[in-house]
Amino acid sequence: HTSEFFNTAGRTVKTGLTASVIVSQWTWAATLLQSSNVAWQYGVSGPFWYASGATIQVLLFGILAIEVKRRARTAHTCCEMVLARWGKAAHISFIFFCFLTNTIVTSMLLLGGAATVNALTGMDIYLASFLIPWGVILYTAAGGLKATFLASYIHTAIIFLVLVICVYTVYVKESSTDAIYMGLETVRSYTEGECRRIFSQQGDSFLETSFYEAGKY
Repeated sequence: HTSEFFNTAGRTVKTGLTASVIVSQWTWAATLLQSSNVAWQYGVSGPFWYASGATIQVLLFGILAIEVKRRARTAHTCCEMVLARWGKAAHISFIFFCFLTNTIVTSMLLLGGAATVNALTGMDIYLASFLIPWGVILYTAAGGLKATFLASYIHTAIIFLVLVICVYTVYVKESSTDAIYMGLETVRSYTEGECRRIFSQQGDSFLETSFYEAGKY
């Protein structure tokens, strides 16, 4: 294959694969943690409205992507379109901010993934941060953009499998919807002091104001 096919997957990616990529790339550490946080604070409505607000971005980007495909069929990046429309100065500015954004997001994904691996297996965070990128580098170098899309499809399948297992375990195997509801009703009556004792570790609560909120625990 040519470098054009390597970078664009031959421009033949269909709707289903694109949708799975969006789900896979949207399900990252920040989304999981924030949706869990608003679920804890506001109940079922928390993650629902959190996802509803974020869905608007996906819808708008879908419309933008359609227009880009119509008007700039041979473009590879947004920076190319900026260069053609606004010139070199704007092109350099967009390159800088795009590179900065990619650096920040990549760092978030690496640290979130490393922390997850550390929590599940006990592996050293520094070692996990070093090893995780190598899998991505290898399949991307071998298959280009199409390989990343296929990998995202597999990630999406794993995500849905884990969700189904968790829902079945919580609501069918280990408990029931009635038991979950009764448990939540019981928790509503807890005082702030009781909640602190439940969520404390070795006497040090991570619910203290300005301590847990700052993410220092």
